[in-house]
Amino acid sequence: MDPSHTDQWRTQGAPAAHVLWDMVTGPMPRGLLGVGDPDVHCIDGRWTTFLGGFSTGFRNRLYRASVAPGGSPRGPWRIDADPRGRAAALAPDPPRGSWDAAGMHTPSYVPPSGGNGARLYYTGRASLRHYGPRSRYAIGFLEYRDGRWQRHPMPVLEGTPPRSSVLEPFVIYTDGRYRMWYQANPHEIGPGELPDYELRCTESVDGVHDWSPPVTFADSSEGFFDNAIAPCGDGWVMLLARGSDLHATPGLPAQGLWWITASRPSADRRDWSSPQRLLDTDAAGTPEWMARGTYGPALSFADPTSTRATVHVTGTRAAPRWPRLILRQLLRCRRPPVPAPFYLAVGGIEVDLGDASDHGNSPHPTRKPDGIRPTRRTR
Repeated sequence: MDPSHTDQWRTQGAPAAHVLWDMVTGPMPRGLLGVGDPDVHCIDGRWTTFLGGFSTGFRNRLYRASVAPGGSPRGPWRIDADPRGRAAALAPDPPRGSWDAAGMHTPSYVPPSGGNGARLYYTGRASLRHYGPRSRYAIGFLEYRDGRWQRHPMPVLEGTPPRSSVLEPFVIYTDGRYRMWYQANPHEIGPGELPDYELRCTESVDGVHDWSPPVTFADSSEGFFDNAIAPCGDGWVMLLARGSDLHATPGLPAQGLWWITASRPSADRRDWSSPQRLLDTDAAGTPEWMARGTYGPALSFADPTSTRATVHVTGTRAAPRWPRLILRQLLRCRRPPVPAPFYLAVGGIEVDLGDASDHGNSPHPTRKPDGIRPTRRTR
């Protein structure tokens, strides 16, 4: 690998990646088949992550995990459990026939702001299909009131043709407004399809009504799937993820994470620096649990005065070698994983963003990140 193109993580010696939950090798809390999309925050002095999870009852729900007081975002993490010791969902399932009845995904936490309680924005799925032309997603939220998370009955953001689905919200409260980055697409891609993702940004005073006309933050030629943002020093850092190769589709753009910086959390891409590679999951030596890419990043700083960050991601595993995997699991007295179209894990890496101040706040580049290909369907 050309050193000039080595990602930030490897440039710093590739500090050991750690796995929190893994569909294939575990551990996995009772009652869950898989988890993803970590959203990490320090709440009342305790590190907390909100997650999307797939239950053993085949339901997509939202969950919470936390670290013991005084711990770091590296963990160890424990998912909230019910009295039976099974993972406890944050809220009841939506009513049948509702806009999110088929599942709740991709949480984004906003602390109490603007006179409102804490909120958890999420992607809701109305369709039985997770992906393909018949899939459909919108964005809504839970609000913490009277000691529990309560579901707002209607979506706050819906797609319009030709991008009929909106998903992957990341929301902050800034300048007296709720600012949301999100993905808009025709539908969630399925086997044989290449990405057609567009990251947009919109804002609202109350976070419910009158969202501003969306602006394009990253167009489909860049291939970015979702993002995360956090303050760092005197500025801000944003992570951008490509979305991973869920279906082993030939010709996907280069996978991994990129990072950009700005002096403020602007909705205008021109205020941000050029994307730099933070993590190249296509490179040799990438841990198996994220060998087919990452998405759903979370960025946290154990010491708010430090530039050393923990980056949590959802990783898509390399395809299991089933005979070897089953034998290994049986030798360890563990059950083989449930058959699934793909296998996910949640883990993290450590990286120092100490040169963020040198990263610059240059205008939005005309040269796109490497690995972009025109959107099309493979045959």
